[in-house]
Amino acid sequence: MSIKRVRRANQMTHRRRLFVFGMMITLVLTFLTGCWDRTETNDIAFVLTSSIDLEDDGKYRVTYMLPLPGSMGGASGGGGGTSGGKSYYIDSEVGTTIRDATSKLQMRMSRRLFLSHRRTIVLGEKLAKAGIGIMFDDAARTPESRLTCFLVVTKGRGYDLLNAEPKFERFPSEVIREITKSRRAMATSTKDIGLSLSFNSDPILSYLEAKETQGAKKPSQEIQLVGYGQFKGDRMVGIYKNQEANGLMWMRNRVREHLLTFPLESGKDISILVKEGHTEIKPILQGDKVIFQLTLEAKGVIGEDLSEQDLNKPEAIHKVERKFAEQVKKCVQAAIKQMQKEGTDSAQLGLLVWRSHPNVWNNNLKPQWRDVFKEAEFRIKVEASITETGLINQNVIKDGS
Repeated sequence: MSIKRVRRANQMTHRRRLFVFGMMITLVLTFLTGCWDRTETNDIAFVLTSSIDLEDDGKYRVTYMLPLPGSMGGASGGGGGTSGGKSYYIDSEVGTTIRDATSKLQMRMSRRLFLSHRRTIVLGEKLAKAGIGIMFDDAARTPESRLTCFLVVTKGRGYDLLNAEPKFERFPSEVIREITKSRRAMATSTKDIGLSLSFNSDPILSYLEAKETQGAKKPSQEIQLVGYGQFKGDRMVGIYKNQEANGLMWMRNRVREHLLTFPLESGKDISILVKEGHTEIKPILQGDKVIFQLTLEAKGVIGEDLSEQDLNKPEAIHKVERKFAEQVKKCVQAAIKQMQKEGTDSAQLGLLVWRSHPNVWNNNLKPQWRDVFKEAEFRIKVEASITETGLINQNVIKDGS
């Protein structure tokens, strides 16, 4: 083949490539001609948080907290803030279903309600006791509603919590979200609750309430974490507080930072901050009886010591560690007692039995699990250690310190 023919063939191949490339560019551009389904930001009302309550007549009250676009310029003027008006407003409506109430509320709004930025849903206590299963139909049918949204239950009515005016944050919704996902709380998302209920297990929800500040000339209403709602299926039957709430963290192997204060001797208290914790639970089947063998590992630091112990001495540290282990064990026993009293498997121990003994679970234990759980035996072993005593081992005003 001559050089001219080779050059002519190369030129034709190059032209074909340019033609194919041009056709691809043209095809792509046809899909970029415009955003036919766009929604302008000015046409959207971003929902910060919402609440659902059950009315006395059996209807549902849905409440939304929405930011005011005209009040978002400066740092002042936040909800319960330093000066000016609130930068948000709250509105609610009642309907025979949750979606019915939302639709009525939308009818008097100039912007479309947009749920993608909602991070928390507050459930009133009356609704929680009647059953929260109703809300999982609405949430699953709404693409904008995130399954990572935190579910919390509150004392009284949900919209009362939304109307609290905490000082630290601009929006009460931020306080609810930050407390729920803090390092001292077990966050409970919509996904977690839905999965638990789908397994016929018993979920827990963070339990919040409004608390008036003390000592201020002009008290404000702050939001505090009280404990966790105790559910039997989708109905709340109790609340885990204080010792029971701490024990529940150990039972679920989701230990969060918390403080234990107890007397080392009569009238001489010591405070230990639990920094780390791990729980290993092994189910053992003996005929129709279920035994749970719990091994706990706790690590803490001394926050305050009024017992006048010389923590330089190994025997003093060992004494503190023994008392520390006893307190952790008491917390776990308190949580177990409350669970077995109501027959609620809040620690999802049935899942452990199912995973280790699937056939026995499906054939024998599953139909009567609540009754079996009430009679289950728990063997608890706690290994506690003090990792830090602080910068001092004795009170600085004592002789020789």
